Amino acid sequence: MQEKFEIIYKTYYKTLRNVVENVINDKDASHDVVQEVFLKLWRKRDELDLILHPKSYLFKSAINASISYLENNKQKVQLTGIDIPVLENADSNLLTKELEIKIQIALNKLPPKCKAIFVLSRFENMKYKDIAGILDVSEKTVENQMGIALKRMREDLQNYIGKSFLSL
Repeated sequence: MQEKFEIIYKTYYKTLRNVVENVINDKDASHDVVQEVFLKLWRKRDELDLILHPKSYLFKSAINASISYLENNKQKVQLTGIDIPVLENADSNLLTKELEIKIQIALNKLPPKCKAIFVLSRFENMKYKDIAGILDVSEKTVENQMGIALKRMREDLQNYIGKSFLSL
């Protein structure tokens, strides 16, 4: 069982760490969250053969752990993965930073599960079907949560971004 566990760890650690880091925006904490996911898996190592789809199991565990982390720590989500157009004048860095802060504030207002769905869709480029499978919800729920996230983000950012930004 130890060998199978090591293969699973080596195969999925980096991917899970990146996903968790995008959700919770804390490099050190993302390592801890993913380590905790693998620690729980290690405790169930005798049942590894019963897990038919380890990738789905690990993603679901990691996202749920991320949501719990956000709920318990009210952590801010960083803006990695969002492309913000660079302006060509002297104030461009200041304006870009201001926009990043406004986006982060809007993102932090989202409920944790809604935020996780948004991050998986927009930062990890996952399809609604895949997100639904990981979170064990219907595709319609994912679609509804994305609609809520996009509506709230548009409302919060209406003075800062174009109408085409954050479209479905």
